[in-house]
Amino acid sequence: MAKSSTNEIAKVLNRIQGHDNYTVIRDFFEISAIAVRNNVDYGKERDSYEQRYLSIVKKYRKEDLEVFVEALGVFMGWIDKAMKGDIPFRDFASEIYMESGTSSDKAGQFFTPYHVSHLMAEVNFDKDKLKAEIAEDPDRVITIAEPTCGAGGLIVAAIDVLKDAGINYAWNAFVDCGDIDARCVHMTYLTLSLLGVPAVVRRGDALALDYSETWYTPAYIFAWPHFKSRLRGGRYPATPTVQVAPEPVPVPVVEVPKDEPVPVPLMDENGQYSLF
Repeated sequence: MAKSSTNEIAKVLNRIQGHDNYTVIRDFFEISAIAVRNNVDYGKERDSYEQRYLSIVKKYRKEDLEVFVEALGVFMGWIDKAMKGDIPFRDFASEIYMESGTSSDKAGQFFTPYHVSHLMAEVNFDKDKLKAEIAEDPDRVITIAEPTCGAGGLIVAAIDVLKDAGINYAWNAFVDCGDIDARCVHMTYLTLSLLGVPAVVRRGDALALDYSETWYTPAYIFAWPHFKSRLRGGRYPATPTVQVAPEPVPVPVVEVPKDEPVPVPLMDENGQYSLF
């Protein structure tokens, strides 16, 4: 079932012509990640990511951008089905990447098979103990650290195990992860964001603690006060690192004559779409 999902996404992306498979897959995950990030994170780096988004989409035709949107819709749909229990959890991002043949052997990129990741998560979690602790302290936060996250498969497996145990991972779990490869950061951030996982995803060298980028998932941003009070002593922000979205400017109501069709918003000239 999960195999069909990745094949479906691959078939959609294969409709884009004029770009090699590596570039298409890379750009798909990056612009999708930026689209999510810039809808929730109004920090000082927002404009630079917006410019990065525009620099990528301008390489493609309008119909190609519509293919990207379609592929993202498929990706979101399968994650939604996994969350609802309609299909098993899978590491969809890495499967798309590995099946495309764009992983890097030279960089040592061999994504862990999901069944192995799931077994590792099962072995490492004492679910009965965790449930007892949360029953005693409903605000208990389980911290999951993964400094070389790849596409996020091990994290997805951990979330899968917590969910199966009846633990509300959106409130009782926090993920601190990262990778030296920007593509892995984008895949992990997108997956965890769509799963509703509170997480900080860093890009950089975990051994040297040298990070050049930090991505905060929507679930982390929305519940930041809760995690601030619970995550003490770690390398976490002591003050908010994101700004609240500015108040929207009131838009006057325009009466549309009944005999005229209501205008439908279309993609703008820069290929911009909003997920929210």
